[in-house]
Amino acid sequence: MGVFAVVDVETTGLSPYRRDRVVEVAAVLVEPDLGITAEMTTLVNPERDVGPSSIHGLTASDLLDAPRFGEIAGHLADFLGRSGVLVG
Repeated sequence: MGVFAVVDVETTGLSPYRRDRVVEVAAVLVEPDLGITAEMTTLVNPERDVGPSSIHGLTASDLLDAPRFGEIAGHLADFLGRSGVLVG
């Protein structure tokens, strides 16, 4: 088995119909014999209300200066593209 990526996201909610958005992304690359070989994490400005802070622990002030998803999407895709398997 080759490198696999493990991803975790936090969102403003669970419904794309309510325009819920990503507020944080974390990912690691894992090689079976070496363990974690790379990692990335970033807050994401959802460009809307942050939703229930009690769930993700983030406030509007935490995300005010964070990049928008479009600004990190390419980097995230490149990072995940280094793996052969995606684990969510």
